[in-house]
Amino acid sequence: MKRVLRLGVSLRTRLTLWYGALLAITLLIFSGLVYFTLQQNLSSSMDERLTLRADQLRLRIDPSIGNLLQPEDVAPGVQLQSTLSEFVGTGVYVQLLNQKAAVIATPPNLIGEELPVPTSSRQAIAEDRPIFDTVPIAGDQARVRLLTEPLHLNGTGEVVGAVQVAESFAPFESTMSAVARLMLLAGVGALLLAVVVGWLLTRAALSPVFRITETAQHIAATGDYRQRLHVTPPRFGHGDELFFLAATFNDMIARLEHMLDSQRRLLADTSHELRNPITIIRGNLALLRRPSVPEASRSEAIVEAEEEAARMGRLVGDLLLLARADAGDMPSFQRERVDLGELASDVVEQARPQAGSRVLSVSHDPRCVVLGDRDRLKQLVTNLVENAIRYTPAGGKIEIAVRGGTRLQQRGATVRSRSARDAGTTTSMAQLTVTDTGIGISPTDLPHVFERFYRAEKARSRAHGGSGLGLSIAEYIAQAHGGSIEASSEGSNRGSTFTVHLPLATRADPKRAVTAPVAPVAISR
Repeated sequence: MKRVLRLGVSLRTRLTLWYGALLAITLLIFSGLVYFTLQQNLSSSMDERLTLRADQLRLRIDPSIGNLLQPEDVAPGVQLQSTLSEFVGTGVYVQLLNQKAAVIATPPNLIGEELPVPTSSRQAIAEDRPIFDTVPIAGDQARVRLLTEPLHLNGTGEVVGAVQVAESFAPFESTMSAVARLMLLAGVGALLLAVVVGWLLTRAALSPVFRITETAQHIAATGDYRQRLHVTPPRFGHGDELFFLAATFNDMIARLEHMLDSQRRLLADTSHELRNPITIIRGNLALLRRPSVPEASRSEAIVEAEEEAARMGRLVGDLLLLARADAGDMPSFQRERVDLGELASDVVEQARPQAGSRVLSVSHDPRCVVLGDRDRLKQLVTNLVENAIRYTPAGGKIEIAVRGGTRLQQRGATVRSRSARDAGTTTSMAQLTVTDTGIGISPTDLPHVFERFYRAEKARSRAHGGSGLGLSIAEYIAQAHGGSIEASSEGSNRGSTFTVHLPLATRADPKRAVTAPVAPVAISR
């Protein structure tokens, strides 16, 4: 399955930009909320101050004294101007209106000018309710917040005028401008700081990725697969994603190193195995060219050449089988019900001439049936029996047993194929064991018996013949049938036992199933 990677800008740059953009949006939203909240609070405070000042002024003015609210063509009295002077301040203005919204007392601190009387002020007198408004003063160069609040005659509730209280917007606007500048500078500074710190933190966080890249580039340039990343186990928890990435990278490189080493050994062993029969065939052909060679020698040379050619053909066929298995390009297997006991008996009968003085015996449970390809299963059993014959001296014993339903405990040390290690114990398995009294397997050689072309110095020398692929093919066939294979031995010269586990066929399985492709099998090494 292909994974699409977006290439271009570095991951560190993208993370930093995303982090900076997210922080910028967050700061913008936060600053906006703070700015508008502060603006509303300051505006509400201003309205509260205006209301409080208007109420205080109303308490000081006695609307029942008619001479205080004179007609518009009469100048205000000294007492009224003195009263208004007590309620003015820097940027704060007060003014009185009569019932007709005419100005009867101007602000003492607004010399020569008066507060405007907008339509809202006339509406406040007419509707008998306080109204706030924002109006310009001093030639439209400044703005004030204006409150118009009606005045009543005591006891009658009749509206006889209004109080106007205004406060300049200059401090409010100055404060909001200072807050805006502060937020802008603080936001830009915080964003720049966050981008720089984010860049450094991202660089530190992605340093394992850079090391992985450098190691991969070094391996690609030099072909040295011994390189590894230093992975420190986490002190707490199970580790982060980069820890698992580095550990997985090390595991991948180790597998690649092992695979390349296996391929080198395979190439070297294959070259050696093919060179021997070719050398023998060429030598026999050279012998046959001589006219003076006796007929008996010529016949012997021909037979030997034919045997070596057949051995080379089997070797090439085995290599092709394993190569296609590694590539997952195996032909389809026939799936049919196979009596494993009868199959083992047939293999033993065919192997008796090859066994010579060795004693072959077979025992099996009745109707121990598995579902699989009969030819491949026969190849599996034949490889194990021929392997036992090859490494059992004359007069030795080889026992083949087929049982169903349980796993038997093997004596001595045991090595399992990968599928055997991965599979759990099951009660629906057929078990085939091939036990011999031969040269056995030493503990150092036992873990490698399923490797291709593996031979120990003594126990598996080339003097015994064979291609060194029989057990690898047996392992593949067992795994391709959903089973496993194990090897056990108590040591050198104490015999060995190979055990194959295959799933038993059920009653629901057809007598002969449709040909099905074999799933790719990873042969353990």
